[in-house]
Amino acid sequence: MDKTSRVPVPCLALYLKHGADTDKPALFSISEKKAINGGDIPGLTNTNSWVTSQGWILVRDTASATTFLQNPRDFDDKIQLPHLPQDVHISSTCLLSCKPTMPGCVVLLVEPVGTIIWYCHIGDDEKWVEHDYDIGTQVLDPPLDGKDHEKVPICWIAACQGKFYFNGGFESIGVLEFSPSPTFSSIAIIDPIIGGLGVMGMASLYMVESLDELYMVCQMYDSDMKTIYDVTVYRMDFLKQQWCIAEDIGGRAFLVASCYFGASRSADECGLEKDCVYSIFARDKYFEVCKVEDGETEEYDLIEAPDSQGGMWILPVEKK
Repeated sequence: MDKTSRVPVPCLALYLKHGADTDKPALFSISEKKAINGGDIPGLTNTNSWVTSQGWILVRDTASATTFLQNPRDFDDKIQLPHLPQDVHISSTCLLSCKPTMPGCVVLLVEPVGTIIWYCHIGDDEKWVEHDYDIGTQVLDPPLDGKDHEKVPICWIAACQGKFYFNGGFESIGVLEFSPSPTFSSIAIIDPIIGGLGVMGMASLYMVESLDELYMVCQMYDSDMKTIYDVTVYRMDFLKQQWCIAEDIGGRAFLVASCYFGASRSADECGLEKDCVYSIFARDKYFEVCKVEDGETEEYDLIEAPDSQGGMWILPVEKK
């Protein structure tokens, strides 16, 4: 039996809505913009799997009561983990602090609603730890359910050189480290306008680690919140504590998706366009490719795509 996946990776996975005939997402070719027929990625489901930017897929197999990291290209390439509790939100963001074969690697799940994270240290922990964090409060305007403040949640987040960086913005970047318990701190941004963040309006932000450097993708929307009129990429200069506009991304391709997913891959190795940002708009059945240098953007329809609740990039595991 062939133990390797016949699905060309990288590809797109469209997660089907509740009540669909199958628990498997629909897979789409990036190059052909159409469905991949007859292929399957082990462990990938609509409800019990989380994709990481390193390519590994976190799988909670309810039938066998096991949880593991799955290489999407190799059925036998798995890393066993403690079994994940059932009450972890399916839309959580999943990250690895480093390559999962390295000592001390942390698997982190950040829930999208509230202030809950789940984590475990590969090979060291016998169970997942649930942690309710407190990184400050923010104003609710207008008030909700009689409350005018709420705890600040972690939003956009990326792992870089063993640490997790989150909520990068005008004034600071949050930092999460495990030693072995979670410790939160922050880095002040010096002169953010010089750093390139003097932007106004509605935006989607994504943090991306690429070759041990930290980047942020900023997508600016028109007032309709549907049309993107500008995509800018920033690189963090940790010595100057500034975000600097990136004119290129070293021949890489950045791939971003909802739930704060951001990844980087060699464009040549993955058959993608160099120095471009790939964005999924699953509910509208297309993806977008934007050139970092000049902002030129192309939209690509996903031919005969089903109705879906979201989409994700399935990437090859980086072995180097």
